[in-house]
Amino acid sequence: MQPEQYPLMRAEEERHWWYRGNRSVVRALLGRFAPRGARLRLDAGCGTGKNLDAFADFGASFGIDCDGAAVRFSRERGCPRVARASVTALPFADASFDVVTCFEVLHSDSIADWQAVLGELSRVLRPDGVLVLREPAFMALFGSHDVVVHTARRFRRRPLRAAVSAAGLCVERCSYQNTVTFFPALAIRSFQRFRGLQGRTHVADFAKGDTVLGPLLAAWLRFEGWWLARARLPFGSSVLCVARKPRRGPT
Repeated sequence: MQPEQYPLMRAEEERHWWYRGNRSVVRALLGRFAPRGARLRLDAGCGTGKNLDAFADFGASFGIDCDGAAVRFSRERGCPRVARASVTALPFADASFDVVTCFEVLHSDSIADWQAVLGELSRVLRPDGVLVLREPAFMALFGSHDVVVHTARRFRRRPLRAAVSAAGLCVERCSYQNTVTFFPALAIRSFQRFRGLQGRTHVADFAKGDTVLGPLLAAWLRFEGWWLARARLPFGSSVLCVARKPRRGPT
């Protein structure tokens, strides 16, 4: 992500409907799938740190990010257990965490082998621990936001599910999410591609501020969280996966 976007992210993540709504989705999924008595939690690619304290009841939080600005913002928020590190080589021992979250990381052009990252996330999970992963969906939705955040790939549900399974995890839920933004995003980003992205000024979606519809959109995402704790959704601008590390390895 371009460095100037981190202050914008820090300013918006407290109030913007997308951040608030997606935190409610994650909370619903952790409430359904996280192991009881979870003690330690890792946010891999923690950005400016809001998720480090947002899910405090699912374990004491640790965070890593490859960008120094993100680490600084997280520490300024009051989250001391944050390190500058890459998801490709997590600085933690095997089986360290009960919960691992990783949001909008694998899409980045800084990740050469995203399947290997899944192996790292699996490695640091304890048996019965849970991974919650969210990534942008469908290359048809590629647009100016993706240029700003250096998106190299957007994901489909079935290949992501297969890769998570290949990393040794048992998939509990793999679904599209953010259905409410799918068709508007498809229309807007198709228009952007038609007009041409090259040579234009790009602004990340989170830098565009909230909207008058923000409370309704956040409420819809709360409903999606309730639904996703029980079933899948057929489409959306994001894809998420909840997976559990088996108690015993393969025999």
